[in-house]
Amino acid sequence: MKNNSVSIVSLGCAKNLVDSERILGELGVSGFDISFNSEESEFVVINTCAFLKSARDEAEEIISEFVEKKKIGKVKKIVVAGCYPALEGHMLLSKFPEIDALIGTNNIGDVVKAIKNNRSSISRVPERYLYPRIKATLPHYEYLKIADGCNHRCSFCIIPKIKGRTHSFQKEDLVKEAQSLADSGVKELIVIAQDITQYGIDIYGKVELVSLLKSLDKVKGLSWIRLLYTYPSNAMLDLIDYIKDSEHIVPYIDIPIQHVSDKILRNMKRATSKKDIEFIFNSLKKSNIAIRTSVIVGFPHETGDDFRELKQFVSSYETDHLGVFEYSNEEKSGSFSFNEQVPDSVKKERLEAVLEVRDLNAARRGERLLGKELPVIVDYYDNGIKRFVGRTIYDAPEIDDVVYLTGKLNSGTICNAKIVEAYPYELVAKVKNGVR
Repeated sequence: MKNNSVSIVSLGCAKNLVDSERILGELGVSGFDISFNSEESEFVVINTCAFLKSARDEAEEIISEFVEKKKIGKVKKIVVAGCYPALEGHMLLSKFPEIDALIGTNNIGDVVKAIKNNRSSISRVPERYLYPRIKATLPHYEYLKIADGCNHRCSFCIIPKIKGRTHSFQKEDLVKEAQSLADSGVKELIVIAQDITQYGIDIYGKVELVSLLKSLDKVKGLSWIRLLYTYPSNAMLDLIDYIKDSEHIVPYIDIPIQHVSDKILRNMKRATSKKDIEFIFNSLKKSNIAIRTSVIVGFPHETGDDFRELKQFVSSYETDHLGVFEYSNEEKSGSFSFNEQVPDSVKKERLEAVLEVRDLNAARRGERLLGKELPVIVDYYDNGIKRFVGRTIYDAPEIDDVVYLTGKLNSGTICNAKIVEAYPYELVAKVKNGVR
């Protein structure tokens, strides 16, 4: 165990990963020895997710592991950061008194005090400063978190209770960060927030997403800009128009809809109707923009008719990518006290039914892509299968389909490749030309 060495365990989504990189960056400039091996570190920071009970259970399991290591002297201090402390910090300290300090989602800058002085800091006031980062992703892609928190009050979601209302970062700072990432070799910039279509409303008085994207489009060195986590609102229409004219924004949108039954959407407190969703999806398809969406099955009061309406929508629209989740009845959510909860057995049946549709859609998508020549980015070489693994322009890292490639390539290469074999969630391609 090296003196003054620190490592981080990052749990949850890509937004958390950005925070973890910023925590490491702040520790690095403060003189700590950064390690990616927690077994060799004097201090450990556990950056947690708390969105669902399963995420909280995972966080507690990791905390317990390091508590045991601390008891036998393998770890000197434990700092727990992120969503779980912001949601239930006092409970965590009561359950795990061995924790030395807590920091919330708005307290990245306090991590040094947490380690040095065992000082906990959980604030509801959003940070506006973008801290330096130490990358934890592959060298050629990186996430740019443009805002945090959320103004929506979906009844199933506790994010506003954890992170508060939307708080955006200044455009000038984000463009500088993007240029710094490009200068370090990043080719694919992935723009994220809880809802990027809310960007700027808190600091500029109006949605400024397209304005920000126009500036990011001019960043030298970037090849692709990908957009994650949008909300099906009117702001999508301006965004779709800009994507068609953009130089670097790839034709891909992550737009969770959660459901399409108007009754369920109202109970979810979603500010959209089925008609709104259909209009936006039709606009995306007409513009040849790939769609990733997600839906929830088994929400309270979901009848068989509501579910069949959702299943029919998923089947008929054949989105490129689909996430399917069983409703989780979170204690602090607005829907926790709803009567007529759907039995777990019914939720599982409905989940499996939509997953079958998803698999069928994935097979059909592969058939449509077969024989086409598409831009592909190479992520890494898989020694097991002796092939490079990449993604088409229509696929985000970690969550979407992969492409297997043969030939002499390098990670981070963007090339044109012809799809010669197609399977659900996997493609095989032959590199044609245009390697860069």
